[in-house]
Amino acid sequence: MMQDRRDPAVRLMWMSVCLATGAFAIGAEPAGGPEPAIEKGVKYLRARVAEGLPEIMDTARVKNETLHGGQTYNEIVLYTLLTAGVPADDPDVVRLVEAIRAKPLAHTYGTAIRAQAFEKLDPLLFRADIAQCGQFLVDNQGKKGAWSYSQTVPLPPLPKVTLTPNARTMTASGSKGGPAIAADRQTKALPKTVLQRRGWGEERDNSNTQYAMLGLAACAIAGIHPPPDVYALCEQWLTECQNSDGGWGYRSGEKEHSYGSMTAGAVSSLSISLRARHQDPAKDLRVRKGLDWLGQNLTFDTHPGGDKKWLFYWIYSVERAGAFSGADKFGDKAWYALGTAWLLANQQDDGSWEADKQNKKADTICDTCWAILFLKQASKHYVYTG
Repeated sequence: MMQDRRDPAVRLMWMSVCLATGAFAIGAEPAGGPEPAIEKGVKYLRARVAEGLPEIMDTARVKNETLHGGQTYNEIVLYTLLTAGVPADDPDVVRLVEAIRAKPLAHTYGTAIRAQAFEKLDPLLFRADIAQCGQFLVDNQGKKGAWSYSQTVPLPPLPKVTLTPNARTMTASGSKGGPAIAADRQTKALPKTVLQRRGWGEERDNSNTQYAMLGLAACAIAGIHPPPDVYALCEQWLTECQNSDGGWGYRSGEKEHSYGSMTAGAVSSLSISLRARHQDPAKDLRVRKGLDWLGQNLTFDTHPGGDKKWLFYWIYSVERAGAFSGADKFGDKAWYALGTAWLLANQQDDGSWEADKQNKKADTICDTCWAILFLKQASKHYVYTG
C-alpha cells in the first residue's frame, strides 16, 4: 500500500477530532454502492477530455468585466478523475496536468481546485505548484477575511515535472484500482512550510471564500500552511455574515437571505479553520447553528433557497459540510445515504448529471464532477487517513 506522506501533525489533528465526533461513521453508504454510477460518470468525463474540454462559458459580469473569463474545466476534471481512482500515469491525467501547469494562476476557484488536484496527485512532486496556490490564496484574501475572484500575483517559476503516460492504465474508471503512481514519487515525510502574507485582495462573497478555504485545506495536508491570521480573519468574516436563522447568504448582512450552498460552504470553512486551530467544530455554536439550518432544509430535489442551476454545487457543498464538521447527519437526516440515493436515481444515460436540462447553458461537466465528488466523499480525504 502506498505510504501516506502528508503532514503527520495535520493528519493526527484531523483524526483526533474525528474520533471524538464519530466522523468515521460518515463512510456508510447505501446497499449496492455508488461505484457503477461513478464509473459511468468517469467515462463521460473521459469522453469530454478526448473531445477537448471547452472554455467555461462566462455570463456573469460586473461593470462589463467577466468574472470567470479564462477559467477552464481542467482543474475540476483532473481532481474528479483522481478522486475516482484514475492513476497518475493515465494519459488523460497527464494531458490535464500539462495543460494546467501551462497556465498561470488567475482565479480563486481554479487555484483552489488546482491545489486539491496536485495534493491528490503527488504532494511532494508537485510541492512547488501547491505552494504557489497557497501563496496566491493568501495574498488575495481581503482585509476583512473574505475572497473575491482574485488577481494575479508575482510567483516564482515552476520546476519542470515529467509524467510519462501509460496507455495500459486507460480504462473506463480507475475507481477500483490500486494507488496512483506518479513519476519520481518519494516516501519521506513532507516538510512544513508557513507562508508569509505579501499583500491583500478584495472582499466579495462566501462562494469564493469557501473555495479558497478548501484550497488552503489541501495545501495544509501537503505541509504548506497559511499564516495564522488567514484563519482568524475568515472566521471573523463568517461570524459577521451568519444570519439569525443560523444560515448564510452570498454576502454579509440579513438582506442576504440564507440558502443551501452558502450555508454548507460556511460550515465547512469554519470547520477547516477550527480544526487548523485544534478545536472541535462539533462544539462550536456557529457550526451547530449552521448544521441545524441544514437539518431543517436538507433536500436534494432542489437547492434550498437558491438557484436551481446550482443544484450540484449545493450537493457537493453538503458533502464538504458533513465531512469537515464531522456530522454524519444533519438533524435526523443521513445526508450521504439520502444524497447518494438521489444521485443514483437521477444520473443520465450517458453517465452525466445535469441540473437543468432545459437550460442550453447548463454546466453538465461541473455538475458531473460535483456529483462524483459527493459520491466518493472527496472531503474525508482531508479529515482522516483511509
